[in-house]
Amino acid sequence: MTETNALYKLSTLYMLSRVDFPISTNRLSFFLLKNNYTDYFTFQQGLGELLDDGYVSKTLIHGKTMYSVTDEGRNTIHMLKREISEDMRNDIDAYIRENKVPMHEDFAVQSHSYQLDLEHYISNLIIEENGTKILEMNIATSTADEADLICANWKESSEEIYPLLLSKLLKK
Repeated sequence: MTETNALYKLSTLYMLSRVDFPISTNRLSFFLLKNNYTDYFTFQQGLGELLDDGYVSKTLIHGKTMYSVTDEGRNTIHMLKREISEDMRNDIDAYIRENKVPMHEDFAVQSHSYQLDLEHYISNLIIEENGTKILEMNIATSTADEADLICANWKESSEEIYPLLLSKLLKK
């Protein structure tokens, strides 16, 4: 393993150790890829090695693979975080501060569709905050494709729709 690959793995561990919720592969890799620190395949290889070595765990949450640092990974990054430059640590911390809500939404915004009867399909849309459902709604459609499209768009649109719904419903 090269020193550069070790740095990518340490930066991944550092990022996971700085949040208290699981992070998706996309959110986790975006920082390294955006800053041209590595390419996607090298990142994936490093993430796989972190999993194999027991520094990172993965769970499937609502059909999405999410990653968390293990206690062993937390101990390792505590001992080795100085191997990551202060500038890079500061950049990671800034990225987390700027993206904490969107990263957390990976965990909190959910959707699924199902067939209600022969003529109706339901899109079940949920927003959770700290494990509590703050919004749940069902939208009926006439086709499975429409229900699936609503579910697919929910993750991107929920951030706009929820405040709009509240402002309209709380209007006097």
